[in-house]
Amino acid sequence: MIKKASLFLIIAIVALSGPIRAQVKSADSTGVDSSIIYTTGEGLYVNFGTKTKFQLNLNGILSPGFQFRSYKASGEVTKENQMSINLARLNMNFSAFNGLMTAAVKADFTGTSPLLEAWVAYNSKNGHNRITFGQRKGISNNRLALADEKFASFMAPTLNGLSNDGSIYGGLMQNFVVTTREGGLFYESNFSLGQTRVYGAASVTSGQGQSINSTQTNLGLKYGARIDIMPMGDFIKNNAFISQDIYFEQKPKLGIGVAGSYTAKATTPVGASSENASGIYNEDGDPTNADYKKLVADLIFKYRGFAFVTEYTDATVYGKNIYSDAALTKQLTPEALSAKYSIGNAFNVQTSYVWKNGWAIEGRYSNVTPEFNVDESIAKKQNWYSGGFNKYFMNYAIKTGINTTYIDESDIAGNKHTWITNIAIQLSF
Repeated sequence: MIKKASLFLIIAIVALSGPIRAQVKSADSTGVDSSIIYTTGEGLYVNFGTKTKFQLNLNGILSPGFQFRSYKASGEVTKENQMSINLARLNMNFSAFNGLMTAAVKADFTGTSPLLEAWVAYNSKNGHNRITFGQRKGISNNRLALADEKFASFMAPTLNGLSNDGSIYGGLMQNFVVTTREGGLFYESNFSLGQTRVYGAASVTSGQGQSINSTQTNLGLKYGARIDIMPMGDFIKNNAFISQDIYFEQKPKLGIGVAGSYTAKATTPVGASSENASGIYNEDGDPTNADYKKLVADLIFKYRGFAFVTEYTDATVYGKNIYSDAALTKQLTPEALSAKYSIGNAFNVQTSYVWKNGWAIEGRYSNVTPEFNVDESIAKKQNWYSGGFNKYFMNYAIKTGINTTYIDESDIAGNKHTWITNIAIQLSF
């Protein structure tokens, strides 16, 4: 890990120390047959051709940090401190035939499996339709799960794209999302109704999250859909899906979204992860799984540095004539299934402000309510309180910050209190 961090740090320093004139050039404006342009915070653009354009974009992220944790349970306090590489990624994006075909490969070096994303897409000539095949960000999760982790306002440790402790996005995602990448087929569309912009998406994926090469048997598919309505017009870039208004919207912008997913024979506790939900049998005594359903609603508002985001998720499980053993001696009820699947609901509310000088402040509250308040339930009753400060530099290519999260968890067995504080810097090159 030290060697990896050193390599990334050298690359980041070299990239960020490039000539300032490269920052003011547009990656799409070229009067010659080919060009190489570096844009601070976005990476290196290699352009080929003037009539039929081909473009290659290479960029990376490095985010080292310190974390301080304190746990209190049954009257005992445990403290842990660590230095970690929160993010370490190299990305390659490719566009061909004037944007009709796009593809990307993202490598994550925080774990042992570097492949994070690999997909290819066809885009209609008018830009209103897109079909993608491969492993990429899922489309049926809550709003803040749709953007890359580099845009997360709370910096904290990750492992292969997964949050270690939930302090990046809060309790909703930690309990009901876990992984944000999925492998399968995706369709996206957009159109206008006067000033209103409408974005729709649908997907059929493996239901295994980032483990698309799973060797498990009895796998079902995950079906997802999402629609976003923006009555005040488009946000700047991807500003509709990140918590802070880093692009400083000059006009008020509002986004309202709803999404849903249905995972048949879900082998994982949240319908998309690498964990296993086992010990379930059908009427023939063969291993099987229950179906997992999730509904999402969210809203975002931004204006001149101010941002407000709220998200809600409800997850349920369904299984007919399923048992806890092959001998069929005990039928599984929804309450018993809460020990195998994360079911219940959660909401997240957060607000922030970004000053023009790059300083930012943010507060967040998350609440998690299990469907069944039993000791075996995977989902626990939790209240998450988070706050943080960031400072952005060089067109947001450098971000430094400190954030802290307090988690109050309670169940039949008792209460558990957790403090997590992160100090980090992020370099985008």
